[in-house]
Amino acid sequence: MPGFFDKAGLGLPICIAGAGAIGITVAARLSIAGFHVRLVARGDSLAAINKQGIRLLDSEGDHRARVDVGQATDFGPQRILFLCSKSHDLADLAAVLQPLISAETIIVPVVNGIPWWYFDGDEGDWTGQVVKSVDPDGRLKRLIPSRQIIGTTTLITAERTCPGTARTANPLQMTIGELDDRSSERTNVLASMLNAAGISARIAPRIRDAVWTKVVRNLISNPVTAITGATLRENFGNHYLADISRQMLREVIPVIDAYGAKLEVDPDIILESGRKLGDVKTSMLQDFEKGNQLELASICDAVIELANQRGIRMPVTEAITGLAHFRDTAERSHAA
Repeated sequence: MPGFFDKAGLGLPICIAGAGAIGITVAARLSIAGFHVRLVARGDSLAAINKQGIRLLDSEGDHRARVDVGQATDFGPQRILFLCSKSHDLADLAAVLQPLISAETIIVPVVNGIPWWYFDGDEGDWTGQVVKSVDPDGRLKRLIPSRQIIGTTTLITAERTCPGTARTANPLQMTIGELDDRSSERTNVLASMLNAAGISARIAPRIRDAVWTKVVRNLISNPVTAITGATLRENFGNHYLADISRQMLREVIPVIDAYGAKLEVDPDIILESGRKLGDVKTSMLQDFEKGNQLELASICDAVIELANQRGIRMPVTEAITGLAHFRDTAERSHAA
């Protein structure tokens, strides 16, 4: 990728859009590794980061970093743009971020659930199909060119403790890949950059396998914890809750098979690794406790949508999703 790295080998400015737990974590790790980081934030986050920078507490210590922070209109077109927002906020965010996107911008969407680009770059039987649950009016496909996307999944259990500050106790992992599953220089460069920043990155030979593996982790834990208030250790350690998650796992495997994908790890490992993450609150439980909208559309509704298109029933998943939707709307109505 000509011109990607500067003479110091630290690359051109990198822009992180979103100052939530994941955005702060990625921005902090890249910044302390010596990369030039720009951060798009708003409201309390913008004010706090302008005043005191960003802070990350992780397994390696207490890190503080200064980054260029502002709104999208404060920066010109970027070479690398990480989108770190809730999936349901992504379309509005993408519209605001247009000043940052040129034909050369590499876009890395760090979002949960089934992505809107799932069928892009795929030459199989579903070429051109859309996932209406996550992009009902096609805004995302219009605003974010698929050829500029590098598919991404993360295993980062972080929590934003206050504006500009995030905390995580577990290893930081990210999987990336081209949408057509071909090898490319830009994925090699991005993986090297992330690894240099202390984020363990690998290039997936089949990015949709990685997507489903992450989706399954979220599907069988996030809505259950939003309903029950359980941590990951409790969700996978308690007999009753673990059994619900196990049933949801059994239901989703035929859906994965129906779309020609597969899990990257044994299903039992997913259940065991969830318990080992400890007393961590899922992002959905964190959102519920803060009165924020839950990411049910991409994590749950999209999976059910894809299952219905193939005639596959998911009764337990549908029931848990329905309860989570009730809790979501009831809590936000009460807060309003």
